[in-house]
Amino acid sequence: MGKALAYWFGNGRESRTGSGMGLAAWIEPCMKCCGAVLCLLFCLWLTVSCREEYSRFDEGEVYLVFSQDTVRFDTVFTTMQSVTQRITVQNPSKDAISIDRIYLAGGGNSRFRINVSGDTSLIQNGVVIGGKDSLYIFVNVAIDYRDQNAPFEIQDYIRFELNGMPAQQVVLTAWGQDAHYLKSDRTTTLPYRDPADWMSSLEPDSVRFSYFIWNPENVVDVQKPYVIYGYLTVPSGQTLRLPAGSRFYFARNSGIWIQSGARLLVEGTLSQPVLFTSLRQDGDYRDMAGQWGRIWMDGESGPHKVEYALIRNAETALWLDSCVQMEGGLYVANTRIENMSKHGILSKQNKVEGVNLCISSAQVPLMLAEGGSYDFRHGTFVSRYMGGMGAYSQALVLTNHRLEDDEQGPVFPITKAEFSNSVFYGSSSRQVEIDLAEGSAASVPYRFHSCLISMMPVPDTADGRYNHCLWNQEPLFVDEENYNFEIDTIVSPLVGTGDSAFATGAAASDIKGVSRAVPPCIGAYEFVQAAPAGLWKSWRRGRD
Repeated sequence: MGKALAYWFGNGRESRTGSGMGLAAWIEPCMKCCGAVLCLLFCLWLTVSCREEYSRFDEGEVYLVFSQDTVRFDTVFTTMQSVTQRITVQNPSKDAISIDRIYLAGGGNSRFRINVSGDTSLIQNGVVIGGKDSLYIFVNVAIDYRDQNAPFEIQDYIRFELNGMPAQQVVLTAWGQDAHYLKSDRTTTLPYRDPADWMSSLEPDSVRFSYFIWNPENVVDVQKPYVIYGYLTVPSGQTLRLPAGSRFYFARNSGIWIQSGARLLVEGTLSQPVLFTSLRQDGDYRDMAGQWGRIWMDGESGPHKVEYALIRNAETALWLDSCVQMEGGLYVANTRIENMSKHGILSKQNKVEGVNLCISSAQVPLMLAEGGSYDFRHGTFVSRYMGGMGAYSQALVLTNHRLEDDEQGPVFPITKAEFSNSVFYGSSSRQVEIDLAEGSAASVPYRFHSCLISMMPVPDTADGRYNHCLWNQEPLFVDEENYNFEIDTIVSPLVGTGDSAFATGAAASDIKGVSRAVPPCIGAYEFVQAAPAGLWKSWRRGRD
């Protein structure tokens, strides 16, 4: 605008003073000066307006409103910092307030730390909240009380002093736990192929990971949990024996690797199961799948035994590679597997016997690939996992070939595939997938006896492969969202519809030790009118 005025008024003309200076010579600087003055006035107006809001403070009785009165942190291990949680502090008054002090009652000795609008001071004075406005306070905790076997609780308070009133406070509480910390000291690269991810071009044919060798002279301490970074590795000729009450917490990209010629023995009991779960247990991590790797049983390892275990939040709970040169295989009983981002049990050309299993919230609870020998009795297999990216999301997949191969690929023998008194249920309409190489179906001896199966369309049952099975009925569990797959009511189709011929040996009692009725219920749980609360609580030790 200054240049336009200069051109109009000046344009090389002499001024009236005769000095030879055009009008443009003084209009343009004036315009710049006016612009600067206007900008300064606008900033001043903004400043005054902002201060006007806080020129009036409510100095009466004002009670702050908190988004929560207690902040809890679950299972925080010593030397580790927790997740950060947030508290919202709201001013209910229409006028601004000035909080005299916000501070931790424990002062400098507190294990908690707070952040108020970016300020991490232990004591913060004169914190202003506008009328009907709020502020955020972020809280975390780091625990360093070591050499304590049992879990312990620490507590503190965030206190708020305002207008001479009695202090308000928010309770901070955390469960701490000391542990044995084991870390990797070497790396390796192994062949890796997940049969459920064959459609993904991103799937590698090998995997590189870190690991450490387990000292066979070590006696597992059941008093303290183990925190694992990398893969705990059992070399050939050794046996990893885990007694009842053992607890293992795995960091990301961690797990257990049983090498060829080695064995795994998990010896849990009803009252003291062996726990395998993720390192993070607070906040949303508590029920987040895929936080650690797998219990990996290498080819030509075993035989393995897993009894009374609780396995949570991994990619694959139990992974068995091919074992055709020696007597390997896995016997797994009275075990719960929850929240797998891929598989509950993955077996390739191996042998598995399972009794009283409850596998839920996995992309594929049972992935039995490329042949093998399988016998499952009284299992509850529920596929409700929605985050998978593989080709399948079903309770059971049984194959005798590599899924990525064409019709010319090799066919691997299935010598046995028996499923008895079991539930195959989930969110999709087809929970059982029998994927056999062309022309091989007649020679594969798979059978389902007295099972409840979600499967559309219902297969032809005239060939005797599905004996006395129930189709596409609601099993009526107690509480699927909280992993309680007990039978809720006597009108459930699972009650009394099993076959007593398969409720023998380890299956004579259910996963909670309840003797089976005659005829028994289908699934891992027998129906009882009033289940003892103490037993269920003992099984929830990995969650509560």
